[in-house]
Amino acid sequence: MFKFNSLQKVFILFLLSLLPLLGFSQKVTFDNVKVKYTQLPLYPLSKEIRTYEARLVIEIPDEIGKPDQLNNQYLKIQGYEKVKEGGGLIIDLVFGKFRLLDKKLKTDEVYNINAGENMKGYLYQIHCEYPVTLTVITGNGKELLRQEVKPDKDILDFDFGKWEYSVENLNNKFNEEQGKLLLEKQEKYIKSVLTQVKNRLNGNYGYPEKSEKIKIASGKGKKFNYQDLETAFGHTEKAFESLTNKDNTELIHQEFNAAIETWKKAILESDGGKKSRISPEIKMMLLYNCTVANLWMNNFEKAREYLAEATSMVTDKTRSGNQNLLKELKDNIEDTEKRYLANQSARRF
Repeated sequence: MFKFNSLQKVFILFLLSLLPLLGFSQKVTFDNVKVKYTQLPLYPLSKEIRTYEARLVIEIPDEIGKPDQLNNQYLKIQGYEKVKEGGGLIIDLVFGKFRLLDKKLKTDEVYNINAGENMKGYLYQIHCEYPVTLTVITGNGKELLRQEVKPDKDILDFDFGKWEYSVENLNNKFNEEQGKLLLEKQEKYIKSVLTQVKNRLNGNYGYPEKSEKIKIASGKGKKFNYQDLETAFGHTEKAFESLTNKDNTELIHQEFNAAIETWKKAILESDGGKKSRISPEIKMMLLYNCTVANLWMNNFEKAREYLAEATSMVTDKTRSGNQNLLKELKDNIEDTEKRYLANQSARRF
């Protein structure tokens, strides 16, 4: 007869506690489905407006590019025709003068590798300015938008180089490199602003073609069959394919609703405890699936109900990736609903 000491007994009990998890382990898996669609504007323009002109006012070095090239590349609104003059919409993007505004000396004790000890280090904190104003008006003079455009703060406020161990060395380095440095910052600033403006114009007024990969949750476990969830995913694939091809709404809703019914039936199994085929984590993400499907059918209140139930299940142990999906979905519901409602009386497509 075997005898075990107290430490061995504790270890054996620990292994026995793991057996249920090893035998009935379930986890969430994800499949991706692609969709292409036309994003609706937040502020749809009058149906009479079909064209626009864009004017870029900027003085830039040849190394960065030509204003006309930047204008054609960034200042455009999808869904409308760009003309040189006489547009139904006029976009003005005016860059002021890029300049060094201030530099402050920073001092700290830093480790000098060569000396093998801490030494007093010196660094400049740089502050530049580059005022930019975006204005959007209609051809008959009605102002729709006027605002300053600012990029990430670290483009204009940044530390110069690495620590130097004398102010003289720091000044010499700054005088030698500031021209190249400021040119690089200016180029980065210009591209950041132009990208922001392009996204803002299309987000506010345009009809950009979007392409996304949507995550759909399923389950996996050695002792369980999840064929029903695979079938539900097939329905979502058909629904998103119909959305991409702009097929009839009835077919899209039919496929999404078939998937939702399957997920709802599976969710009912989650009451069976730890050995249930549908674990709490799988249930939470099936609720996420139901939210996604209702969002794409523009059933916003229903989507919020499912999302609220899914979010209520989040704990400290919930994977950060799943929490991020729920957070992103909440933002998507708000944005999509705003666009949908704004376009009910002004739909162009």
